[in-house]
Amino acid sequence: MSGMRFYLMGIFLYSGFTVGVSFAIANANTVGWDTLSKGWHVIYYIEAVLFALHFLILLLCWANNSFNQKILIFGVVLFTYKTALDPYTTMFMLTKDRGVYNLYAPFIFLIIMFGLVLHILVLTKWIRGLKEEDNSKKIRKSKARIWIPALFVLVTLTTVIVRNGLLGNLELISGLFIFTFIYIALLIGVCEFIIAAYCIFRFPSFSVNAPPEKKIQYVNKKKKRKKKKR
Repeated sequence: MSGMRFYLMGIFLYSGFTVGVSFAIANANTVGWDTLSKGWHVIYYIEAVLFALHFLILLLCWANNSFNQKILIFGVVLFTYKTALDPYTTMFMLTKDRGVYNLYAPFIFLIIMFGLVLHILVLTKWIRGLKEEDNSKKIRKSKARIWIPALFVLVTLTTVIVRNGLLGNLELISGLFIFTFIYIALLIGVCEFIIAAYCIFRFPSFSVNAPPEKKIQYVNKKKKRKKKKR
């Protein structure tokens, strides 16, 4: 449980930084809060609610019991998804600030869709392999195979950027590559968190206050028969 708390603290700081930067740009003179669409206003309101929930979980879930364990693992799954997507709000605001939103937005949406499809494929593959033996080795192999299409997407993105002459904004491109790498890594990592959450909610033995195992006494029937004959 301490590991889940530290993880939630880390993504809280990272997510707060990325969303804070995007919100600051949204309120700058070049973009302007009033010029943003209602959809962006709703996104930032949802961000505020989720940040409040995130903070409450960190503040209240300190006791080592099964209820807090379930709340923490739920928070780990939910806020990993949120943290994976948060940096793209920064990228959207930066492109709006530079006046190149229409050029970069299609690529960013394409990356987000690819990551979600990859995440679903990985999750379904791992769930199917749960009943098979030596599943840990297969998960490691699948992780290695996952990075091959991820690298392919990054190379394709680089080619498209070069062909469209977008290399003038090196800061945007470098930020996009870094955020994409983190995005894919988080979506792969959350698959393990989902499986862990299923085990914690489904099986009592995974709880921090797991019920004690019943001791079964095995009696040798042959010895009993010998004693009766005597």
